Amino acid sequence: MSGDNERPAYERGTGFLLARLGSLTARSWTAFLTEHRLTQAQYTVLIALQQHGPVGQRRLAELVAMDARNIVPVLDSLAAGCLIERRPDDTDRRRRTITLTGRGNALLATVADAAAVEQDQFLQTLNATDRARLNHLLRRLYDSHIPAAPQPG
Repeated sequence: MSGDNERPAYERGTGFLLARLGSLTARSWTAFLTEHRLTQAQYTVLIALQQHGPVGQRRLAELVAMDARNIVPVLDSLAAGCLIERRPDDTDRRRRTITLTGRGNALLATVADAAAVEQDQFLQTLNATDRARLNHLLRRLYDSHIPAAPQPG
């Protein structure tokens, strides 16, 4: 690979590369979400609602690994933007069911399209085979260090 010997040894180590690229992508992702007026917590909640459909507030907090009390301001901001709705639960009026609105779905579609373009730009030096292999290897590493979320049962 060209340029390998031009870099200091520490810049060629896997740990350094993962940390540095992780930092670059985290900054880029945060800036990307900010352009769409979202925080990471808001985006995570919207994605969870898109994947799981309407859910109770407590269950939603579990799905996004957030304390039930800490999710309230996130939900408040999403509701203020008309991206979600809170409805009384059919069986227990004290509980709230959170639902993604049409506006929330539309925003997620826009963000997904823009994210695909951003990802293509970031990974432009890799062909499709290399991208798929990189993703596969990263998922293997991730799965070996991060336990899978418990499934409802």
